[in-house]
Amino acid sequence: MSGKADTGAKRLLAGDPAEWVRWLLRDPTADVEEVLSGEFQFVSRYSDEIFRVRGREGSFILALEVQLRVDPRMPRRMRAYAALAEERYDLPVYPVVLYLLPPPEGTPLPGSYHSEFLGIVAHQDVRVIPVWELEARQVLEEQVTPLIPFLPLMRGSGPMEMQAGLQHLRERGLVEAEVVMALFASFLMDVSEIAKWMRWDMAVVRESPWYRQILEEGLQVGFQQGLQQGLQQGHRESILRLLGLRFDPGSPLLERVARQLAAIEDVDRLRDLLAEAMQTPSLEAFLASLDKEQ
Repeated sequence: MSGKADTGAKRLLAGDPAEWVRWLLRDPTADVEEVLSGEFQFVSRYSDEIFRVRGREGSFILALEVQLRVDPRMPRRMRAYAALAEERYDLPVYPVVLYLLPPPEGTPLPGSYHSEFLGIVAHQDVRVIPVWELEARQVLEEQVTPLIPFLPLMRGSGPMEMQAGLQHLRERGLVEAEVVMALFASFLMDVSEIAKWMRWDMAVVRESPWYRQILEEGLQVGFQQGLQQGLQQGHRESILRLLGLRFDPGSPLLERVARQLAAIEDVDRLRDLLAEAMQTPSLEAFLASLDKEQ
């Protein structure tokens, strides 16, 4: 998976897998018999979630991969997942890729792997779901809770739809889902605009497992290099990873950010900058904030 937004998406879909599986298959009788991801480690290191599902067609394995951006190598990877899962469970496999952000115009969405070598043919189709092509109002009408946090990325989504989605999440007490929804909204609009209709409270954000996971990852990196130095480096890397996730991961501005972060040794300041990276409307704005400290 690429980044913590992917992680947030994975957690949401895995939180109520039966609901989104029924939506995915358009089969109200479908049910998740077992979540296999933790059991099937040699696949789940790569594939996000693996479920044993029973639907109209009987029992089968559903392998889900969530990707922030389109990956042309994904069908080949899903072919490997499908083969390993089929061998392990002796059941047919239904591979699904959920893409969150649209690629540049004209970029194809790869939906199959095909190879021919010395007369041997290998082929794997993959169900591809581009979130930006989903209709926000339809998702709201069907009340597909695991998909509600992705509303900002969907077609026809505006303040009215997002407010309705937010109300849906709050009625169910899904605070982490609110955080993820705010994150995706920040990809498309200014944080000050989000704050008008969404709870973007950093106290709430810091309490979410999603936010803590970012910090914990930084700490794990840090302890390898010594406690204080590691905390600094861990926060720097988390900031860069988050900015790359929210904006352009190939932007030369990230190199400037990295250079300026390297000069900051105050752990508390770096922690504050991590929170700021979640809210900044652009890389340019984040750099301007750093420039003030020079």
